[in-house]
Amino acid sequence: MGSWWDVRKPEFWTWALVGLGLGLRLFHYLRDPSIWHDEAALIVNVLGKNFQELLGPLFLSEAGPPLFLWLERAMVLLFGDSTYALRFLPFLASCLALVLMVPVARRFLRPEAVPRAILLMACSDKLLWHGCEAKPYAVEVLAATASLAVYTWTESSPLTRRLVLFTFLSPFLIFVAYPGCFLCGGLVLALFPAVRRQNQRAIWLRYGILCLVIAGSFALLALGPARAQRCGDMVSCWVRQFPNWDKPWTVPGWTLFSTLDMVRYCFDPTGHVLALIAFLGAVVLWRNGQHALVMLLCAPWLLALLAAFAGAYPFGGARVEVFALPALALLIGAGLPSVRTWLTMYCRPAGFAVALLFLVPLATVLYGLAVPWPRADCHGAARFVLDNRQEGDPIIANHWEYLYYFRKVGPALVPLGMTPAKEDMPQPDTVRFWLVLTGGSQNSRDGLASSYSPDVWQTLEKRNFAMTEVRLLVRRDTATALTQKPQGESSSPGDY
Repeated sequence: MGSWWDVRKPEFWTWALVGLGLGLRLFHYLRDPSIWHDEAALIVNVLGKNFQELLGPLFLSEAGPPLFLWLERAMVLLFGDSTYALRFLPFLASCLALVLMVPVARRFLRPEAVPRAILLMACSDKLLWHGCEAKPYAVEVLAATASLAVYTWTESSPLTRRLVLFTFLSPFLIFVAYPGCFLCGGLVLALFPAVRRQNQRAIWLRYGILCLVIAGSFALLALGPARAQRCGDMVSCWVRQFPNWDKPWTVPGWTLFSTLDMVRYCFDPTGHVLALIAFLGAVVLWRNGQHALVMLLCAPWLLALLAAFAGAYPFGGARVEVFALPALALLIGAGLPSVRTWLTMYCRPAGFAVALLFLVPLATVLYGLAVPWPRADCHGAARFVLDNRQEGDPIIANHWEYLYYFRKVGPALVPLGMTPAKEDMPQPDTVRFWLVLTGGSQNSRDGLASSYSPDVWQTLEKRNFAMTEVRLLVRRDTATALTQKPQGESSSPGDY
């Protein structure tokens, strides 16, 4: 036990960083940051659709793996619709992925490289973000880590048993995470050399069944929920994550920079440099004869790249590639010893610079403890309105977040488009209403507010929040009688 506490041992730093990573995840989860635009879209579907409806087209051009949506729906039915209940599964997934990464890193990396791989995963700012939002990305990281862990734990098992295990695991991976099909593709490629080496009829049969199960599960997903969720608005959001085949000479450059940006997203802000170390790690592992491991780590994101070539899955520096984070952390850990050895021999100052690459993410997340991520304070704005709203006051709001925060006011909430339409205007008998505007510049928010005729409406109260503005507007001919709200009519803070 004494050696475990020795700060000179990699084991000490490994578990210290795991503890730090779990603490960071718990901090952000309990901090309960305001939900953001796309997160609100998924929540609206989970709250508004039953299990069968979640398999079809979703509201607000949203998309999500069907099993993840079902798990989120089950959480709501069991524990209510608070943000803590909606975000619990991603939070738990992020924590489990970090813990599972330890035995995987120990198996494939040198002891001195293990803490650095764990540090990258523990202090990934983007993964911390995804761990406290009701979106599937942290679950996708867990799926990727779990597949690596199962592959590691079964290395000494008979190949037939491994093939059966992955046959049962694959459908779950595919339906709980859209990148699960890429993860399963990596497993198939990684297992192929062993199958070919043993070259037995029973093993080929089980390998064929594994491939058929993966293909069938993927077809069921692609032709069912994925096809139903795909729409023009969604594709237009990801246009930069696809190569431009109208200009084929740009595709090689797009491929290179999109791959670098994928690593940058996972390990912001030093990911572009770490990508070079990851490439070296792949070369080192391949030269050491670990061909199956290299395929297991690289094939999933390479398959995602091929899917982007076909216009089927976005690729680049975006959240849909965060599933590659565990594999990239292992590749960086594998390449780091060679980089340090070379730099120590020929350029010692550069060796210190490489060490700093791993301290920058740590400094970034520690800074985030004091200065939260920049995000519109829709939560605070909604709380203010609900605390001061009189019964019957309409609420006009311009962001999807308010479909969640004002979900209990019923038809009193009027969603607002980019420019007010006739149906966005208050009814003729309306005396006062609340206008909640999020995003854009101050000038754009003022422009939206001025769309409600100043000759008819007067701003009685105005309150600013982060990237958000709340106004109470009353009819000019009744403004003097409404300067104060009767006591006892405010909503309870528990109503949002």
